[in-house]
This record gives sequence, structure tokens and C-alpha cells, in this order.
Amino acid sequence: MADHPLRSALLKKDRQGCHNIVSSDLIGQSLIDVIYEMLFSGASVKYTGEQILHPLCVINSIKNFIGDERENPPKPLMIFGVDYLLEFEFRDNDRENLDKVMKNGVGETVFVGELEDACQNSDWQNADLIMSKTFLASDGSRATLDTLSELALQNSPTNAIFVYHLLRSYQFQEKKNDNWTFIKCIFEQIKLRGLEPVHSPSRVTPETIKDEVIKSGDIVYFSAIENLWNGSYVRSRGYRRELSYWLSKIGLEQTIKGKQIPRQLLKNQNETSFTMFAKEIISNDGKTKNQKAQELVSLEAVRSILKTIDD
Repeated sequence: MADHPLRSALLKKDRQGCHNIVSSDLIGQSLIDVIYEMLFSGASVKYTGEQILHPLCVINSIKNFIGDERENPPKPLMIFGVDYLLEFEFRDNDRENLDKVMKNGVGETVFVGELEDACQNSDWQNADLIMSKTFLASDGSRATLDTLSELALQNSPTNAIFVYHLLRSYQFQEKKNDNWTFIKCIFEQIKLRGLEPVHSPSRVTPETIKDEVIKSGDIVYFSAIENLWNGSYVRSRGYRRELSYWLSKIGLEQTIKGKQIPRQLLKNQNETSFTMFAKEIISNDGKTKNQKAQELVSLEAVRSILKTIDD
């Protein structure tokens, strides 16, 4: 099957071609397909920066704003999304180990525990090989993605926002043929930053500290944790073990300048149009592309947390 025109245009760095596609009259399935290609491309980039600025975090946030106005999708947000993606190079060797294993055969039985041990020991070359084998042994399922997500949450302060946006991006369509790209995406982030040890759970839950976080904590980080906590995942028990530990370590009264702005939006929520705010962010010529990207992710967190708080 041929690639979607947007996927091809992004890989070729054809900016005008990308703009033409996302500026066309998109509705229904055509809109869904274009958003998915943006998410897939976000999972395909080479990325070494701050995780809140990872293209998957930014594009998934844009996806949610578009979802609020899907009958008239805001084209400026989609143009900003493809322009942001075009700032990065794309990985082109994802299947190297996978193809070797397919050619030589999976061989001996492999277990998820071996992958976890290899990652925990920072034995990345061996981990990549084991990961390829477990992926093929599972018939290309998402099981490896779930395993790596749990490992990443062992360092939730660094990874929770990214893991939340990655899982939501994947779940948008859950195309089995693209599973490996999302798996490689999270593997590269773990490989880049390393892992914390496994932690013991605490008794703290999101509800335990929610009011205090809203008053004086990091709403963006907390929103990601709350969404992961309440999500339906095969490895939810492991996710919650790590998240509960890190919830017990959340510091309050540490709000920095810039995180106070999205908190103000928690007031007058019935009058809030997050798509309007998102468009205001990207139209601000006084801010850099990275500043706009971070504000979009922060705004999406406020949008998400508003769904679960009372007056």
C-alpha cells in the first residue's frame, strides 16, 4: 500500500506540499488520516531535546484542540504542526535489527524479562536485539510498547509527559503495521536518558494531592500522571506502582513563571475556548517556535484537567 501523501511530503521535506494537504478541506476520515500521519511522523523523528518539546507531545496536543472543532478544523494549527515536524530529521534505520532477526529467525525463546534486564543494565545493543525478537514473537503486537512505557515511568519526572502523549498518539488509530515505529520511538528516548531503578509503591494517588497541585504545583506533569493513572492499560498495575512513588515526591509551592499562565485558565471554564487560545499562541510573533510548542502542551494539560475538577 502506498504511503499517505502527507507522510511522503513530510519525509521529502516538501513544505509547500505539506501546507497544501493540511490546508485542504478536511473532514471526517480525511481529517483523521492527516492527523494520524502527523502523529506517525512525530514518532519517527530523531529527537534529543527536552521531552515536553518532543513532536509527539506537540502534535498530540494539536490533535486534541482540532478535536474540539473537527467540523471546521483550524488550519493554522495544522500548518504549525507540520512546520514543527519539518524542523527535525527522521529515523531511517528502524528496521535494521528487525530485518536481521526476520532473516535469521527468532531462534531461542525470548522473554520480556530479558528485555527489561537489558534496558535496566543499559545494554542497549542487546536490548535492541531482544526487543526485535519479542516484537516478532508477539506477532507484531503492542506488548513491547507497553513494557517500555512501564520502564520509562521509573523516571516519571523526565518521561511521564512524553509517555502519556506517546500512548495517546498510538491509540488514536492503533495501526498494527506502524507498531514498530512507536516502539522504536520510546526505546530511543529510554536509551538516550537511561533508567531509574524500580520503585516501591506509595499510598499517594492523584486524588490525594490534586487540590494542592492545582493551587501550587506543576499542572502539566500532574495532568500526564493523572491521565496515565486513569487510563486502561494492560500494565496499569506497573504504571501505577511507579506513578504512586513519584506522586509522593511531587513538590508544591514551586510554580515557576510561565506555569502560572495556564493555571489562570482554570477559572471561568465555561467560557474557555482552548482552540482559540491555541491559535493565539501560534500567532504570537514575539515567541519562538519552541516557546509556542511548550505553551501548546501546557494548554492541553489544562484542557485535560478541567474535565475532572469541580468549581
